[in-house]
This record gives sequence, C-alpha cells and structure tokens, in this order.
Amino acid sequence: MAEHPSEIVARPAGRGWPRWLAALLFGLLLLLTLLIASWFLRACAPVDSSTNLTTFETPAPPAPPPPADPTLVLKASLDDTQADEKKLKAELTALEADLRNKVAQCKPVEPPKPPPPPPPPVAKAPPPLPADRWAQKDLGMLQGCWRLGHDTEGSIGVNGRAASCAVKAGRICFQGNGGGERQTTAVCPGTGTIRCTAPITARFGNDTTLGTTQPAVRCEPTGTSWNGPPNSLTCRRVNDALAICRDRLNFEHEFRRE
Repeated sequence: MAEHPSEIVARPAGRGWPRWLAALLFGLLLLLTLLIASWFLRACAPVDSSTNLTTFETPAPPAPPPPADPTLVLKASLDDTQADEKKLKAELTALEADLRNKVAQCKPVEPPKPPPPPPPPVAKAPPPLPADRWAQKDLGMLQGCWRLGHDTEGSIGVNGRAASCAVKAGRICFQGNGGGERQTTAVCPGTGTIRCTAPITARFGNDTTLGTTQPAVRCEPTGTSWNGPPNSLTCRRVNDALAICRDRLNFEHEFRRE
C-alpha cells in the first residue's frame, strides 16, 4: 500500500484577530446602550413618597417701619417753592427796572421842535372914516354905532325942574342910508337913570362936512325932558378914525367908531 503524503494546510497568520476585535466593540456598544437605558429609567421613574426631605424654615423678616408723614414733606416743599417764587419776583422786578433804565438811556434824542408857524395875518378892518369914501360923500360908511364925546355933566328937566346929572358919552347908530338914532344916558340924584333918544339924519354938505339933524328928544321915565333946543351936529374928518363934531351950542365932540 502506497503511502500518500500528509496534507498540510497553511493558514494565514493573524486571521483570528478581527473576530475578537469585533466582539469587543460589540460588547462595549451593548454596555453603553444599557447605561443610557438605565439613566432614562431613573429620570422617568416616580419618586418614592417615603423619601425623607429635609426643609429649613427661615425666620420671618421684621415688619417694615411705618411710612413717613407726607404732610411734612409737602409743607417743606411748598415753603421752598414760595421762597423761590418771592426770589424770582424780586429778580423780575429788578430786571424790569433795569430794562426801563436801559430803554430810557437808549431813547433817541428828539430833534428840536421847529418854531410854531407865525399866526396868519389878521386882515385889517377897513378904516372907519376912509378919506376916499368921505370925499365921495358915501353915507354907507356910517353904518353901525359910534361914540360921541365923553362922559360929562348936563342939565335934564325932572318933574318941571332942571337937574344936574352925570351924562354918559352919547351913542349914535346909523343905517346904510344915513338915518339912525341918537341915545343919551344920564344918572340924576333922586331920579336914577334917565335914557333919552331921538331920531337922527346925516347928510354931507357942499364943503365935505357931515351934518346931522334931530327933532325934540324923548326921555324915560315919563316926566323927564331934555332942556334945550333940538340939537344938530356939523362934523369934519380929522383922520381915518376920528371926526370932530360941533353942536348948536358950540360944543365939540369926538366922533369915533365903537
């Protein structure tokens, strides 16, 4: 019988290590999984009521102090406000006075006022006895009232007796045509005031003199009369304001415009 040679199978060296390493890694992974599952179970499992819990009670805090009275604070604040108000008013008054002083100092100097305009010229009244109108024998210039003579003494009949009286200056009032009235006033002792009037007519003569005629004089109160004949005047012009009139008794009288 023939002998066969023995079969020897050669195995590669190190072929068993991977299996052991895989088994080790699998075991570690299983252990880790168990640990995670145990942690979740402990977190979700109910706590036994018999577990002793120890609590510590702290003492209660002391009661807070009572709040302060706000009235005092408000009163102090009001006093401070009033004091500030008085101070501000005093400052305002001082500022206003200072402002007025500055305004007065800054007031522009007013230029001197121009002199007042001269009064309008007063139209001079025409002369009462103008020479041209006298020469033209214009009776219209006599219109108005005139003063004849001065105050004097005269004789007036009072109840049939002649009385010496204070005779005022005569008065003659003309119209535009030369007609008018002559008036005389006298104050007599025991009788009082006597007023005598007479109509009068004026006309120019050929010698440029002015003549007047009048009838008998009427006097009041009743019972008084002018002693003497009816009087007449002859007047000559002296200047624009004056004429001299001579009566029938040869007395001269100034004739002027009132």
